[in-house]
Amino acid sequence: MKAEIVMQPKQSELYRLLTRSNAPVIGVYGGRGSAKSSGADRCLITLMYEQRGLTACLVMRTWVKQLVPMHLEAIRRDYPWLASQVKSSPPAMLRIGKSRLDFKYAENYDSVTEAFRSANYDLIVIDQAEQFTGREIREMRKACRSAGGKVAKVVLVFNMRGASIQELRKWFYLHEVNKDEDPADYVGLRMNPWDNVEWVRAALLADGYTVEDYYRWTDEQRKAYAAKRGPYTRQLATDDEVIRQADWEGDWNSLEGSYFANSFDLESVRIAPSQAEELRKVWSVHWLAQDWGKAHFCVTYWAFRVTFKPSEAQALLGWTLEKPINITVVYREMIVNEREAVDVAQDMVDSTPERERALMKAYFLSPEEVTDDPNSIGSQESKRLRANGMPGAVKADNDRKGGWALMGSLFKAAKGKGWGIDKDGVRFQYDDALLISSECPELLNSIPALLRDPKNLDDVLKTDLSTAKIEQDCGDAARYLVKSMLAPRAKSEETKFQEKMAATDQSGRMMLLYRHEQERAKKKRAIMPPSWRSNLR
Repeated sequence: MKAEIVMQPKQSELYRLLTRSNAPVIGVYGGRGSAKSSGADRCLITLMYEQRGLTACLVMRTWVKQLVPMHLEAIRRDYPWLASQVKSSPPAMLRIGKSRLDFKYAENYDSVTEAFRSANYDLIVIDQAEQFTGREIREMRKACRSAGGKVAKVVLVFNMRGASIQELRKWFYLHEVNKDEDPADYVGLRMNPWDNVEWVRAALLADGYTVEDYYRWTDEQRKAYAAKRGPYTRQLATDDEVIRQADWEGDWNSLEGSYFANSFDLESVRIAPSQAEELRKVWSVHWLAQDWGKAHFCVTYWAFRVTFKPSEAQALLGWTLEKPINITVVYREMIVNEREAVDVAQDMVDSTPERERALMKAYFLSPEEVTDDPNSIGSQESKRLRANGMPGAVKADNDRKGGWALMGSLFKAAKGKGWGIDKDGVRFQYDDALLISSECPELLNSIPALLRDPKNLDDVLKTDLSTAKIEQDCGDAARYLVKSMLAPRAKSEETKFQEKMAATDQSGRMMLLYRHEQERAKKKRAIMPPSWRSNLR
């Protein structure tokens, strides 16, 4: 059966590293769509046939969104003779003779320790390793141990953007490791999108070339051909310059463009849902925000904010402080698309437990969607939300630079456990910090993927508006969430009116609307030419 497993050249290089290198940690990285994940599958299955009794594990962050489609379903599709041997529900595994491959997922550090604390593997493959912290990866490495003199190995498969990419950059590019480690323990293999023939297979056939011809070309020839003739690779090659450097070139130096590279620390910011509930108090201020989208992603976040005394911060977070601190917790995430406004509003209601609805003090929506027009997105959503005891939409604060800067400050506060260092080197305590529940996985994945605009360094790069990029929609929704509540700019009269409308009942809204229209008419008359005023009288 092994003869039916055909590897691309770069996948064969990974196989050689696994069988001939003594390095215990192998990094497989590069641009998107480089056949890194399928290469890991091919190597694992080949080794399971060749090495009797091999014990291996393939781990990803999530089960439904990642492990099932990217590996379990892919193995059934590509190796049909193994389909009956793949158990697809957790704990899932594949057996080939005496060899065993376990499929695991770990959503946070606690689940990593639970899954690997007492395990033993000859080989562990961590796919999308950029989503795991260095601490989590090192914990999994402790379960990688072989008997009989064999070198147990860990393979880290990752793209060039993610929560822990700076840590991976230190290991595989800067060769900075712990004191008790040897930089030679870490070897890397770059795989490029143009190394994956599948993106241009149809074009090769149409142009009269074979796969063998393609791989006989030079690296630059294959790169140019894929950039021109591959429908998927052409998108990568022509994307915004900053995105292109990461997703097409797989350039280590592109990581310097990560907006929150120096402030966001996944392990410090992410908390378990149980801890989020422990931090929530009956007096916490609750609110939500949304970045509207229909063809794009429509992203909504729920948050609460509470003040803790130093003794409470020590007991609940392990932070040693000198004065009270405000903690904002983002605890729920909803992402939909291709939904009408009233349906999205109903989704929001359904996602909010009934006891929580009355606690919501504000709902901040993309500012362009909040108008007086009864058919606007904001008006349609507000009607459904108010009918279910939740606040109507008000305009979110769209101060981009101020919002990103505020988020960076909140992340630094969490990273320093409430403490920071000012420009003069003096230690100071922050007033506010931000924590995010693991119930918001797309937000946690998106924050480190946001890139700095090279033409406007205080802003996040906003790429082609015609292309839906989830990290940008998640980032905007989170920015609305924190900036609108924690540090809003001076409110316009329209915003004040919308907030009053959101806070009152139906009869009160009718009176407010009447007065609002009278005031608008009065102002309109005040700016008319004198002759018009006379005619109106």
